[in-house]
This record gives sequence, structure tokens and C-alpha cells, in this order.
Amino acid sequence: MKEELKNKDCKIHESNQNPPLNFDDDEAPMSDSNYHVLTGLTREQFNDLCSEIPPSALRDTDIRTPRTAIACLLVKLRLGLSHQALCTLFSVEDKRKMTRILDSACTAIKKYFVPKHLGFDHIERQKVIDDHTRPLAKILLGDNDPSKAIIILDGTYCYIQKSANNLLQRRTYSLHKGKPLVKPMMIVSSDGYIISVMGPFLADGRNNDAEITKSMMYNNKQGFTDWLRPGDLVIVDRGFRDCIPDLEKFGYKTKMPCFLNKDQSQFTTSQANETRLITKICWVIESANGRVKQWQFFNKIIPNSMIEKIGDYFEIVCAMINCYRPTFIQDTSHDNEIAEKMLKLARETNKIKDYVESMKNKPAKKLKWIAMDAADAISDFPKMSFKNLQELTLGIYQLKQARSYTTEHVSPNGAFVVKVGNERPDLIRAQVQSRHKNSTKYDVVVGCCAHIASIIYYLAYATHDPKHLQQRAFDYYNSITDAQDYSELSDTESENSDDDSNILYSLA
Repeated sequence: MKEELKNKDCKIHESNQNPPLNFDDDEAPMSDSNYHVLTGLTREQFNDLCSEIPPSALRDTDIRTPRTAIACLLVKLRLGLSHQALCTLFSVEDKRKMTRILDSACTAIKKYFVPKHLGFDHIERQKVIDDHTRPLAKILLGDNDPSKAIIILDGTYCYIQKSANNLLQRRTYSLHKGKPLVKPMMIVSSDGYIISVMGPFLADGRNNDAEITKSMMYNNKQGFTDWLRPGDLVIVDRGFRDCIPDLEKFGYKTKMPCFLNKDQSQFTTSQANETRLITKICWVIESANGRVKQWQFFNKIIPNSMIEKIGDYFEIVCAMINCYRPTFIQDTSHDNEIAEKMLKLARETNKIKDYVESMKNKPAKKLKWIAMDAADAISDFPKMSFKNLQELTLGIYQLKQARSYTTEHVSPNGAFVVKVGNERPDLIRAQVQSRHKNSTKYDVVVGCCAHIASIIYYLAYATHDPKHLQQRAFDYYNSITDAQDYSELSDTESENSDDDSNILYSLA
């Protein structure tokens, strides 16, 4: 018996000395790419994070070093691995020990690293105004006021397992998503820098974005109202509608995309333009949410046993993003030029829309549209570079969608069909299927929708270099079977089939 225990101790010691993943071996260190794949940080960034933790906060033990403990936590967050998988990778004997390792690392990082890079206390309001507020946001939405702070609010989702506890299941079930989840609330600047994170909050109807914001304000969570000043601008999406009066009661200015009235089927030109100006700024918070989901722990269904850790883990990831990732907007040299152009366009009317409306009211003969291949119909359409297209659409988003729309619209023989007016050859139209729904009309002057961008993209750019329309996704689509690919038997075939069956039956 003693011999068996001795052999077991020797094997454990040998395994601890040579685990499959070793973050302590200076003689044969892992490459930067391996560090990044496993932890989301380069080796230099990982070393810097470890240096932030004092030795007294994370001691060396028989089963792991401080570096190994931090590596266990980061690998779990980055890859979303189970405790058992981490035990195998780091040669830890059982899951209980791994739980203690993760808890120790989480506590140390939360105490010594997170407060320096996340939360309203880690950054001065003036520094956000000076270093993390885009000139474009100041001009379009902030009245070009140099003393006004601009923040963007939005909630994100962390999906969890179903619970046998009825209260937990009921309060975390989201009717909007149809799944149980919890909601962290993010506060970011106009360049994508994460100022703070709050929560996670429950997901039922009493915990929508508006109610969460009210809770943040009236409870002054994390010094939210102490940090902001009257006159500061808060940008939100439509889910915050019910808290707009409360934000204004505290003296904050608000910007939110427009709502359709009951008798409206689409926005007016001015409403569409106003919404376009807001979304031009607030898209960064969606990208910030997406960046957090690159840590796979938050991109998977989180076990209910980890619910208590979601808030701490979310803050750790956001702090690492702030410290080791660049902001989304780095080049602001053209912001003034873009802002001037957008504001000028926002004051214009939609001349084509006005022309079409006037034609509807005229008793004269309507325009006739002749279908033609775009390459033959509009041979003198100006050729444009990708940079020129980006300046026209006032951003990159529409052009990313334009390639997909254009590829779907091109026929198998390579034709891109448009319709040209018989009396107005300078007008063209094309039917482009939406990727979401069968909407047919869009009305905007500032920039353009992705449907219009796709037509311009083809005529001015892709038609001169067809390689831009090649998409690997077609091969993916063709590899999937369509259940609708069959034809039903006709009545004649059915009668013949019945006769044959009877004959065969009688012969039997």
C-alpha cells in the first residue's frame, strides 16, 4: 500500500513538473502566437498582467505557480473550456483544486488589475473628453461643445442553462431571445473605449434596458451620476425609450434613433437622416460587445454553477481589452470633413423621391422601364476606387453588405439586370432582395442603404474587376441539401401508378 501511494505521488510530481501547457518554462517558452491563441494576450502582455499582481496576493503552491494560476483563468475565458479539460491541460489532480486555482486568480486580478483599467474611478471625465471622444461625435451630436462628455449605453447577453429553480428560470428567461440569460450593461465612449460595466442583471420584463438604466441612475451605481455632469450626452438605442424622461430629469442630453408612428410604413427623409447620424456614432458599442464575445466563455451557454462568476469574469475581459487592445477608432483625421458632408446632406431633400411622387400624381403617361444588363445599359457610369465608394457611402458597413447583395443579384451568365426609364435614361432601378425581409422601399439622403450601395458597387467598381464578386460561401450553400427540391406526381402518373399496383397485386 505504501509503495502504491509513493508511486502515485511520484507520478503527480512528475506530471506537475511537465504539464502539457507550461507557462513557467523560460528555457523553452511558447511563441507569441500560442500565447495569443490560448489566452488572448501575447507573451509580453501576459508577462505584464502577471507583473501587476503582487506576490502576496497570489502565492506559489505545490500544485501551481502564480503564472500558472493566471494562465488557467485566461485559458478558460479565451477557449471556454470545462474545469476537467483545464485539469488535463495543466496536470491538476481534480476539479475542486482547479476551482480553487481559478478563484484565487480571479480574486487577485479583480483586486489589483481591473480597477486600473475599468470603472468610473479609473478614468477622469476630462480624459474621456480629450482622448476618447471622436471629433465626428462632437460635431454631429454634441453641438461641438468641448466640455461635453459623450457616452453610449447598451446591454449585452450572456446565455445560461435552464434552471430547476423556478424563480431563477422565470427571472432569467428573456421573451425577446427565447432563452435564459443574464445582461451586463456596458458604457463606452465614442471611440469604443469601455468606460465601465455593470451587472449582470436579470432578463425578465422588469429588467429591460430602460429599467436597468433607471437603477443605475437612482442608485448611483459605481458613481454613475457623480461622474456625469448636466449637459453631457447619453446615446442609446430604442430599447431605452422609457428612461429618456429620467435621463433628462438628471440634466443629461439624449440621442436615440427615431420610432415609426402607427400610421407610418417607413421613416420620412428627415427621420432617416437623423437616425443615420446617430448610428454613425453608436455602432462602436456593438463592436465592443462582439470583441468581448471573442473570449469563448461568453460566447457559449454558461453553466449555472458559474453564474456567480459572470460579473467578475466580464470585468476582467473588459479590463484586458482596454489595456491591451487598440480602440476601434484610431484615425480621426477625416472626421471634420465627414461631419461637414453629413450635416450638409442631412439638410437636403430626397430629389429622386420627390420626382417619383410627382410622377404618380400626373395624369400623363407613366415612365416605362426597360430591363437591360447593366453593363450594356450604363456604359458611361463613372469608375470609382474602393476609397471613393467609402467616401460616397460615408462608411464601410454598406460596402461590406454590397458585395453579398451584388453577388446574389448577378445571374448565372454574369448579367446584372437593371431597369432604365424610356424617357429618363439617367434613372435606373433594380430589385434587390433584402437579406432580412421583403422590404421594398428605403428613404435616406445621408449615405445610402446597402441595396443602393450594391448597385453602385457593381457599376462603378466590381464590373471592372469581377474577382471582387467571388464568394466561397456559394460552395457552402451548394453543399447543403434543399428539401424543396422535388416534384409531386401528377394525377395521370398517380392513376398509372395505381393501375400498375393493381396488376402486380393480381399477379401475386
